[in-house]
Amino acid sequence: MARKPSMRGTSGERGRRFEADAEGGGLVADLESDTSWPGWAKGVATALIALHIAAVVSGALGVPPSSDLERTVADAFTWYHGLMDQGYAYRYYAEPPPTPIVLATLSYGDGRPDESIRIPAREVAGPPMRRQRQLAVANALFASVQGERRRSGTEHGESPLARSYARHLCQTRPGCKSVTLHVQQHLIPDPRRVLEHLERPSRGRFDLFDESLLTTPRWIGDFPCDGL
Repeated sequence: MARKPSMRGTSGERGRRFEADAEGGGLVADLESDTSWPGWAKGVATALIALHIAAVVSGALGVPPSSDLERTVADAFTWYHGLMDQGYAYRYYAEPPPTPIVLATLSYGDGRPDESIRIPAREVAGPPMRRQRQLAVANALFASVQGERRRSGTEHGESPLARSYARHLCQTRPGCKSVTLHVQQHLIPDPRRVLEHLERPSRGRFDLFDESLLTTPRWIGDFPCDGL
């Protein structure tokens, strides 16, 4: 069947062509490829995607149990994991480390009692991502404090991140005069201890927040709000 001559659109859109069939039916749009990326841009994008995939896969395979080759390849991407903040646990937390906990005591000095804040909180309202973000804050602050202590060679090396967190608490708590920060760790219970508890005649649920699973809080610093 003969077709009517093609008609160019007049809307100013470059490269758009409309064709009507012989019976005046629907219009068919044909977009030309003048908006595609140049060859060098496609090459750069492909290289970056390949780099990211290689880093993610090597990070997953390099976690023990793994071969020397897998660990060597994973170590080669350490810089990228740090740059992209990809230092997360793989393999379903098979060997989880203790969980850092940040304890903050807020003093008001106007007759109000001190306020205690725990990060991460035992009960966090809202979606699970909120608790995950609190865990990220605690992990980052704990790592910052430990790194500053190693650098200074003392037990009370001041962490810039701890000062930043104290400043945040001062700004979000009107009337707060000072913030004292401590850090402790929530230990992973020994599986044998859990089994022994469950085998007792009067067994109940194992208390994951038992005091014996919490290390002694270590002082980070006192931060007056006026000086922040």
